Amino acid sequence: MKKNLKKLINQFKITLFYIAPLHFISSLTFRASRIEDISIKNFLIKIYISIFKISLDEYKIKNIEEYKSLNDFFTRELDLTFRNKLDSSNNIISPCDGTIAGYGEIEENTFIHAKKQKYSVAELINEKKDIIKEGNFINIYLEPKDCHRIYMPCDASLNKITHIPGSLYSVAPYATKGINKLYSKNERVVLNFSNDNFNMYLVMVGAVNVGCISLSDYGIVAPSKQRSSVIEFKDKEDVKYYKKGQEIGMFNLGSTVILLISKIDSPWSEKMGVNKKILIRDEILKPTNF
Repeated sequence: MKKNLKKLINQFKITLFYIAPLHFISSLTFRASRIEDISIKNFLIKIYISIFKISLDEYKIKNIEEYKSLNDFFTRELDLTFRNKLDSSNNIISPCDGTIAGYGEIEENTFIHAKKQKYSVAELINEKKDIIKEGNFINIYLEPKDCHRIYMPCDASLNKITHIPGSLYSVAPYATKGINKLYSKNERVVLNFSNDNFNMYLVMVGAVNVGCISLSDYGIVAPSKQRSSVIEFKDKEDVKYYKKGQEIGMFNLGSTVILLISKIDSPWSEKMGVNKKILIRDEILKPTNF
């Protein structure tokens, strides 16, 4: 009975997403979260902490009075001493804290999410040609209580930034299962990296109340009013090199990061599993051929 009731509630929520003005709602959140009045921002932060059961033990700022706004709290900086130490190995690590929503192989430019949702890589990253025909993918869902900062999974150079406008459906598990090809419909920012061994796409998927995605070196990329559709670095001197573990961007509120990696000889970490928690710097893949 409870299971059926939950399904009905989730279906009702999905129906609301189709009719609700999600961009307008997100713009209101954008403004409210940047209010710096002390009494208002403290009140909002306390409510947020209470709803999502947030502990600040692992964050650099532990006193809510020191946050300038609710948005400043959303993007709070993690004390990385609470995560694995970086090493000089060639392993590929998690770019964020979150829950593994799916992982597996890319075959013929497609991957399967949640057992039935089939995604085209070219469609997801908004490319006309098949960039990654074979390889690996992992989808990490960031809950509202998670750290919202994103870090480099490996050493690589940034070649291209693409903003893709779209809807702002929730990316909670019930929505990603109930809305066909949700990730290819939502607004997202695609970062194209490469190194001597493989190509990699890091896709930051927006969602309702997550209409703002910013990059550490380039500022706000989404919403669309404050972005360039494509930033491509064709000259070698313009290409920016990032080290494994370096911060590259952040969300407001929780969302989803999808990592796509071209084919390499690399087993998955034995700790991998759908619906398992994963943390920044946890090992995802360990290449064996370079």
